[in-house]
Amino acid sequence: MGKRKFLEALWNNLLMLNYEVDPAILTPYLPPSTELDLWQGKALVSMVGFMFNDTKVIGIKWPFHINFEEVNLRFYVKHFDGNEWKRGAVFISEIVPKGIIVLIANNLYKEHYRVLPMRHSQIPVGADHTEFSYVEAKGSLE
Repeated sequence: MGKRKFLEALWNNLLMLNYEVDPAILTPYLPPSTELDLWQGKALVSMVGFMFNDTKVIGIKWPFHINFEEVNLRFYVKHFDGNEWKRGAVFISEIVPKGIIVLIANNLYKEHYRVLPMRHSQIPVGADHTEFSYVEAKGSLE
């Protein structure tokens, strides 16, 4: 029997906004043995909003934790392992509406989650366009 996966989920309705920033801003967040992975010589941060859907933790769909929003702020790094460059993302902040996710992710995996009340919308605006919105219940995170 194969090893059970800790987390399984679908990521749907992805909204990604990229911004160029001064590389010096990201330097304090660089993990050891990594460097910024620049795109066309530019350091980028991304704000990403999406829906976690059909979520299972250790194979179980936990009530009230199956479908929920996430918004995160990330930047991109690379590491040379001696043979090849490997790429990854560093998460500066991750926001979800469920406190138990914050508790598990921050304590077990040293993530940077915080809990805020959130909501989302999906509005068709044309034959092949959809408007997505991810907001904090008290303010905008769009």
